[in-house]
Amino acid sequence: FHPFHVDMKWSDNSFTFTFNKELTPNDIDEIILICESLGFYGYKYNIKTDHELPDYNHQIKKSNTQGNLTLVASQYLRNNQPKEILEKYEEAQDFWTEKRANIFSDVNLTKDECLIDSFRKSQNRCFVDASVFPRNNIREYISLYDTVIIAIPLADSPNSQSFYDIFKISKIELLELVRRGRIKFVAFQNLQRYDSNFLADVLSVDPECVLFSRRLAAATLLAIREKTGLFGFAFDSSTQYNLLKECYNSKVDALKILAESLSENIAFFEYGINQRGALGISQFCGASFAAQIYKSRGRDYGIELMTSAMSLEFSLGLGAHHFPFEHTGYSEVNACKILNG
Repeated sequence: FHPFHVDMKWSDNSFTFTFNKELTPNDIDEIILICESLGFYGYKYNIKTDHELPDYNHQIKKSNTQGNLTLVASQYLRNNQPKEILEKYEEAQDFWTEKRANIFSDVNLTKDECLIDSFRKSQNRCFVDASVFPRNNIREYISLYDTVIIAIPLADSPNSQSFYDIFKISKIELLELVRRGRIKFVAFQNLQRYDSNFLADVLSVDPECVLFSRRLAAATLLAIREKTGLFGFAFDSSTQYNLLKECYNSKVDALKILAESLSENIAFFEYGINQRGALGISQFCGASFAAQIYKSRGRDYGIELMTSAMSLEFSLGLGAHHFPFEHTGYSEVNACKILNG
């Protein structure tokens, strides 16, 4: 589509594209699809033509899609994902498109409205993040809780193991637990990073057993908002100005640090969540504020707090007890204690 010019307005969430030739309706649909695949759902798209727009005479780099953390629109996955996955992934995508504005600013929306029905049935549930770190035998969790919600292991990491090896369970045993509603899953990263065969297997047994990134992001943001009263909001311009002004003008150092943290969050909040979904949560919760507080005291816990915050905040969004990773040589327990206040 080169050459083109693009103008984005944050005030009304609109894109205006200008091309040097007339575009067909199919061309326009493809442009919108490309934008949505980059995380810009629910935006307005205006297409203009300027025949005097000069040609682009520079080399056009191909995008790198390997290990991409940006969520991919379902239309780009139709050739490499089973229909069991695509149907549910598209439902989550449609939910985000419809509710996005409410999720960022509606104080009456609740986290339970963002979860699918099967994730709200049990009051006795726990969350275990197995996306990267190894976890314990699955029997340790199901013996204590009615429902165990597990973040599915990534399949593209160098030392990745299968779900069955990590949790010491056979495929037949797992699918039976899924059928009974004892095991649920979250897939909070780019869908291409997961084992599609595993996802298709569990969804074929229970179509409501997987919560994808968009819904998890929504539920988690609302839980953060409920807990902190400050983070997880897309404030209007007037509120942003007044809040930051009061904090910056305060004589309390912690409030000045809070203002710095909030200003960084506000600048990229909607964009970051639109692009990465639940994976972007740790950037926009209280973890960055806590990290800056400790840094002002001469202690750099930024990495520990940011990485631990993700699964901790997910558990809040899911309404589940959190199992922080704890192993010889590394533990998330102390970081989670700090984040919990």
